[in-house]
Amino acid sequence: MRIAFSVPKATSIHVQARLVEKRLSMDGHSVMYRSFISVYDVLHGLADSYMWFFIMNPTWVNPQAPAFIFAKEKADGRVVAYATIEGIPYPTLVQATGTKYVEYTANSYFTKECLEKVGYKVVDVVHHAIDLDEVERAVRLAGFARRKIKTDFKDRVVFCYVGRDDHRKQLDRLMKAVDILNERRGDDFVLLMHTELRRPKLFERPNVYITSQFGQRPHYEVLALIAACDYMVFPSVCEGFGVPVLESMAVGTPVVHCWFPPLSEFSLKEANITFDYIDEEFWKTSAEQYFWMHMYDPQDLADAMERAIDIYKNYKSDYEDRRAKLREHARRWDYRIVYSKFARKLGGG
Repeated sequence: MRIAFSVPKATSIHVQARLVEKRLSMDGHSVMYRSFISVYDVLHGLADSYMWFFIMNPTWVNPQAPAFIFAKEKADGRVVAYATIEGIPYPTLVQATGTKYVEYTANSYFTKECLEKVGYKVVDVVHHAIDLDEVERAVRLAGFARRKIKTDFKDRVVFCYVGRDDHRKQLDRLMKAVDILNERRGDDFVLLMHTELRRPKLFERPNVYITSQFGQRPHYEVLALIAACDYMVFPSVCEGFGVPVLESMAVGTPVVHCWFPPLSEFSLKEANITFDYIDEEFWKTSAEQYFWMHMYDPQDLADAMERAIDIYKNYKSDYEDRRAKLREHARRWDYRIVYSKFARKLGGG
């Protein structure tokens, strides 16, 4: 079948769209990409099935809502509106648009809860996925990077951060945790960062190194960086899913992160290094939603990182056991398994 995708510019969404495409191609389907699918496209038979990847900004989703409604009938139900969000959409915008007539598939139970709070209909939950072949390629490549890292930093424990610098990621809190850790264990760790240089002075601290800018390296190279490090630290307080945590587990690198939804839907608590949030805040944003922020004390992040250092240095068998458990656990999110739901829905099977 010919299947049309409507995909926004966000890099993380494109990665998932490519994985859905790979799963569909296993069944002989072909995929065409569009930034926008209109009613005109549907009425004139652009494709046999349709899939929209929505970041749930109501005014952005609204122009494509009629196309979904028409496609559901014309394509005999072979339509998917795959949605992600980091908080609660503005209710006034929901009521003022046609987005409430779309049936959504959420990328997490957290997204489902956020959408249902304002009256959206969520028909299914399908988590994001990983490509295990790409993971294995990254793990092989990581050997070279790890030798270089260990030559440069010797017996220090190597943390990495991979992601953007925005309010949800809370890099300010990460840097506060680094300051605390520098006072306690300044000779025992380094932090490598693949991020944006929007605020370069923020990272001018001992033991913090920028390796590359976010969005400027191939995806498998970023995975290789994660695999080459001892831990990934993920300071975020607000996610629609949290793919970097899943990817880090897949390459066998334990993650230091706050325990909040949706990370709690797929993270393996017994093998990662986690800590609790202490408060919830709802931040009004230009993204047409209230970000659902799970706030924590930077001291708790620093304590978790110090615990990670102790495990790596003093309990190597425990550390290696965690790595093995994480790799096995992450296999459940293989795109060939997870996205079979979309293959059945869009392929008419």
